[in-house]
Amino acid sequence: MFYFHSTGLFLDLYELTMAQVYFERELFGKAVFSLFIRNRPKKRPFFLFAGLNPFLTLLNQFKFEDSDLEYLEGLKLFKKDFLDYLGKISFKGKIRSLLEGTIFFEGEPICEVEGDLISAQLIETLILNTLHIETLIATKALLCVMEAQNKPLFDFSARRTHGISSSLHVARASYIAGFSGTSNVLAGKLWGIPVVGTMAHSFIEVFPTEEEAFKAFAKTYPERSILLIDTYDTLKAAQKIVRLKEFFESENIKIKGVRIDSGDFVKISKRVREILDKGGLKEVKIFLSGGLDEVEIKKLLKKKTPVDGFGVGTKIGVSEDCPYFEMGYKLVEYEGKPCFKLSPKKELLPGAKSLYRVWDENDRFIFDLIALKEEKVELSSYPKSENLLKPVYKDGTVLYLEDLETIRKRVKSELGRGYKKRVKVSKGIKKLFKWLKSQFL
Repeated sequence: MFYFHSTGLFLDLYELTMAQVYFERELFGKAVFSLFIRNRPKKRPFFLFAGLNPFLTLLNQFKFEDSDLEYLEGLKLFKKDFLDYLGKISFKGKIRSLLEGTIFFEGEPICEVEGDLISAQLIETLILNTLHIETLIATKALLCVMEAQNKPLFDFSARRTHGISSSLHVARASYIAGFSGTSNVLAGKLWGIPVVGTMAHSFIEVFPTEEEAFKAFAKTYPERSILLIDTYDTLKAAQKIVRLKEFFESENIKIKGVRIDSGDFVKISKRVREILDKGGLKEVKIFLSGGLDEVEIKKLLKKKTPVDGFGVGTKIGVSEDCPYFEMGYKLVEYEGKPCFKLSPKKELLPGAKSLYRVWDENDRFIFDLIALKEEKVELSSYPKSENLLKPVYKDGTVLYLEDLETIRKRVKSELGRGYKKRVKVSKGIKKLFKWLKSQFL
């Protein structure tokens, strides 16, 4: 994601093979591509849009360097005049999009790209890859936030995500959704996300006893010690911390919490809470990590598990129960003429579009309306409506730049609006689709 001077070669080969034909046939007209998710998994009540700013940053690096062109020449697929054309190309079109942190549903246009046919086609893989992973993770992370009952969540996924770039997307997307921090230090540097973390089991194992490990760590970090207590015997470790209470007080050390990473979380957490409370350490918090996601968090809190925060790793980092969405990037208009598909189970609504959202007087969601971009729709009878597709890019200039805190606030406001799928398609689209079908069937 962050390691290239240019992103020109981050594409699928067919984008280049098509582009060469377009070039030879002088098909340089204006195209409109629409980005959407085709189907919604049963475990996802909606989607949360994320990844726009990283995509736009990468889009500005979209070019073919000399070494890229030399590589393409070596493939023996492309002619010199086409490669010369690629050497001068960059994306100079327009993009309208949802803003990050917006909830949406399947079939809705979430991003529309307008530009010359070749450059708009060549960025297909880049836009899909970047927006897909962050939307995938942000959606899963938001479900965790919704089940956590205001208890803090932390991204611990970096060691199990699918590559360095993926781990950074996960940290960013989960923070947008409402996580409180990440263990990923590079993500902290890049975006100012709070970084968290203390020790691993190996730290405990280095010392002759757990007590010595606890004392050593606490003396170095007297204000922020969270001690890992399940290396050998979790309950005995909790008792050792109680016995070290006088040592901590004499050294002016404030133990912030303990972390449990294995075992029967419900039973062990309740016993650890009892031990700490009876030992005069009621202020010491309990953090749980290991195999957690929204399903496990819900179960734990339903059983009244005493827990003050969660470290969420692998299951969110790879979206374990739903590792992908059927996100597509499809041509919907060329040179002002609508384009569409009739492929089985993959029908595509024609034309450049707008997406209107309608709310009641209390900012509660009523329905969404998918309409043609230039179609006049009558929504004045409703208290509030808005076209969600905003200009975010024009002719090489990024128009959208929001910090993560602004996006997080949008997510919080979205959660209070009562989203359940109610999506309508305008009369204009229905009429156009019916007419196009009659021409091709």
